[in-house]
Amino acid sequence: MASINDLPNEILEFVFGLIPPYQDLEQCSAVCKRWASLARNVQIRKKAALQKGLVDFNLCWRQEIPNTQTPSIAARFAHASSLHRNSMYVFGGASSYDTTFNDLWQFDLSRRVWIRPISMGTYPSPKAGASLVCYEGFLVLFGGWRHSYAPFQLCTLFDELHAYNITDNRWTIYNLAFGPPPMTGHSATVHRNKMIVFGGYQKTMENLGTSNDIWVLDLDKFIWKRPSVSDVKPPARYGQFQMAVGENHILILGGTGGVNRIFNDAWLLDMSNDVWRWKSVQIRNKRGTVTHNWSYPACNMGSKIVMLGPTSPNDFQIVRQHRPANQGLHPPNLGRPRQANPGDRHRAVEPNIPPRQNPVRPQLAPPPAAPMIPSIPAQNSSARDPEPKPGPSRLPSPNSTTATPGPSSRAVPAIRSPLFRHHQDDDRLLPKRFNEAPAEHGHMAMAAFSVPPTNPPPVNASRERQLERLRKMEEKILAMRREQREQQEQAAAVAAAAAAAAAVAARHVMSPSPEGAPVTPKRIKRNGLAIYVCDISQLLTSDPSIEWQESKNSGLIAGAPDHFTFSTMVSGNGELIVFGGLNKNPKSESSSVTNSIHFLTVPTTVV
Repeated sequence: MASINDLPNEILEFVFGLIPPYQDLEQCSAVCKRWASLARNVQIRKKAALQKGLVDFNLCWRQEIPNTQTPSIAARFAHASSLHRNSMYVFGGASSYDTTFNDLWQFDLSRRVWIRPISMGTYPSPKAGASLVCYEGFLVLFGGWRHSYAPFQLCTLFDELHAYNITDNRWTIYNLAFGPPPMTGHSATVHRNKMIVFGGYQKTMENLGTSNDIWVLDLDKFIWKRPSVSDVKPPARYGQFQMAVGENHILILGGTGGVNRIFNDAWLLDMSNDVWRWKSVQIRNKRGTVTHNWSYPACNMGSKIVMLGPTSPNDFQIVRQHRPANQGLHPPNLGRPRQANPGDRHRAVEPNIPPRQNPVRPQLAPPPAAPMIPSIPAQNSSARDPEPKPGPSRLPSPNSTTATPGPSSRAVPAIRSPLFRHHQDDDRLLPKRFNEAPAEHGHMAMAAFSVPPTNPPPVNASRERQLERLRKMEEKILAMRREQREQQEQAAAVAAAAAAAAAVAARHVMSPSPEGAPVTPKRIKRNGLAIYVCDISQLLTSDPSIEWQESKNSGLIAGAPDHFTFSTMVSGNGELIVFGGLNKNPKSESSSVTNSIHFLTVPTTVV
């Protein structure tokens, strides 16, 4: 009688490749030496297939459907995650209601279910933006932030250090006399028995801001140390990606340094000598890099770095506010507050890593318009008018009686984003001539200085403005009609393609496509996350460099997750696991948080 052991190695290895490459495959490898060798080959082939899929861009997204019979984790973002054997552990995070969590969840990759361990010991504080690494059966948690409701305080930072024993399900806190300041947005990796922490948004005794410091934690003794580092360092940042390159090198990629300072650079740290040295890494093919490299997940897969991000740089383009030119000496809206754009507040608040604190400026009353008088010589102006005239440089003080009462200037307890739109502080230092009308001020500035304009508007300027507005409106209507026709044509083409694909699938149910990829009529979501791949095989050469690969179809694949930020991604056995995130709707002021899990892997074909 024939048994499964009578099958050839090729057939048996193919059967092993169809089962989950975690606990089930480990149990198969425990049967005999032959099965152990075949199971090991399956794991190697799955990792090699993912590597080749990243190079050829032959990938597919798969979403895990939650099981209603088991507990489910709450939706969150800015959480911390780490992989240990056959499970992914998730700690903390924030919700869309200004609250944070301190719960620990385990996602069993073999059964695809969530498990809530019954933990004991000293729990960490509810927080988000912390770092979580795994070391010899322990989860090491450090730092983080939570919303603050105290006046004039944006958030509360933590310097707590906890270790979680996975076997005993117990939290342990380490109150150390010497250590790094409270921080968030930092990065951490494990090298032998040490955890290396770099950067972050820190709160020290002197100030509150970004950092480029390095801290080392001895994971055996739990002692913090400060290594000797060379003078050449990366710019201070937070929200960067950090990965271990061997045992003596660290790669830092991206991050942000505050308002309008998004880094797309790369730095390599050499820890082989007594003095650690930073070295800038050359980046090749910058056209293929992600443009917003600080709030999206990334992880390394062998000699490749996989990063998710927006499909277009316009998604996070920072545009300065523009004030239309005033067309007269007394504009109709003078003295009325400018109406705020509903979309600005939504883009201005980023509920994760806080930037530098900005002072709250009280609202001031507009300067009164001075009467138009003939110009007088400069040498007699001081004698005739000893009092300063009201103008842009002579605004009334906040304590004066002319100040218009406005809303309270107390800072809201929210985490502001470095994408907060505002004018540059050095705009006031630009030279301006009093006898010229700037484009953004029109003739209003000359009215404040009581200087008649040298170039008054022509008589028929109003008629020309009306014609220009009509012409622009006509162009906009024509563009909308063209766009509507194109959408209708595209919808008809997609419907025809879907019908054709359905007919082909009905005739050839078990036949794969010629290229080996599954045929699907599903449209690719344009608001999904794009995939960016970076080759780091030349990182440890004499001239270190990394190269971004050219992606197909702007990095979009059918079934991609929605445009979520502040999610996490870990590397499993032949697959990448993406969890959670925050989705900001640009058309409204609402934000949604998800608890969905997506898997990035290579498509499989049935032979």
